[in-house]
Amino acid sequence: MRHALRTIALALALAATPACASVRAGQTELVNPVSAARTLDQRAYALLHSYAAIIEEATDIVRDDVVPMAFKRALGQAERVATPAVETLEIAVAAYASARADFEAATGESQPTLERAAIGLTIAARRLGDAITAAQTPITELEELIRARRG
Repeated sequence: MRHALRTIALALALAATPACASVRAGQTELVNPVSAARTLDQRAYALLHSYAAIIEEATDIVRDDVVPMAFKRALGQAERVATPAVETLEIAVAAYASARADFEAATGESQPTLERAAIGLTIAARRLGDAITAAQTPITELEELIRARRG
């Protein structure tokens, strides 16, 4: 059941991911989607997308009978560290999106309402930035393990 919820959460995050974050019109240049993102929420979605791709590859590695058990354990440990950070990031993205919608809805309202919405958006943006920062290291470590395996 836990994996089903994780899959659904990642599917929702991926559905909202800006697919064109790394596309350059007229060029075939490949760009890291996280570094290509222009907004805070784009960075978060790109990081979530990267995590999903890394988990997919890690799953393939773990299923391979040739891979040493010690490496599989290391992948499992790295995943156990990264997943809570990603789950926190998903919550922060949802809170940011809600605060942003509240702010946009409050633009025609009174000054106090607009100020409350702006404060809420500022807090949500700060928390999202913190969640992105916290998730980057464990995701990078998991990615580096996979790259080491690919050689």
